[in-house]
Amino acid sequence: MKDKTIETRTAAVSLDDGGFVRIVINSKAEIDLKDITEINKGIRKFNQGEKIPIFLDARGTKSITREARSFGDDEKSTEVTKAVAFLIGNPVSRVIGNFFLGLNKPPFPFKMFTSEEKAIRWLKEFL
Repeated sequence: MKDKTIETRTAAVSLDDGGFVRIVINSKAEIDLKDITEINKGIRKFNQGEKIPIFLDARGTKSITREARSFGDDEKSTEVTKAVAFLIGNPVSRVIGNFFLGLNKPPFPFKMFTSEEKAIRWLKEFL
């Protein structure tokens, strides 16, 4: 069965065959609060009212506003998130990941990876 993908202005959100939500940020995406809100709505289409593990490929991120970064602590985000495997590959994505780990202290397991395979292996521990 082919998974349905929800396309937002800055990302593609889908339910992976592995049972987690996959978010892939578009190349050179400049993300603001409205974009993060749309991505969150996409997650809610797949989570069936439960917290769900999320694979976030942030390698395409060009920039993200302070308000968008702060959304990770927002109740709207934390009530759908079981764990986040954060795939990095450029300096911007690394800064975003370090922000969440260092300043926000997310209320769910959050780990950065440079390998998609290792990220998915870790994320499957939360299924």
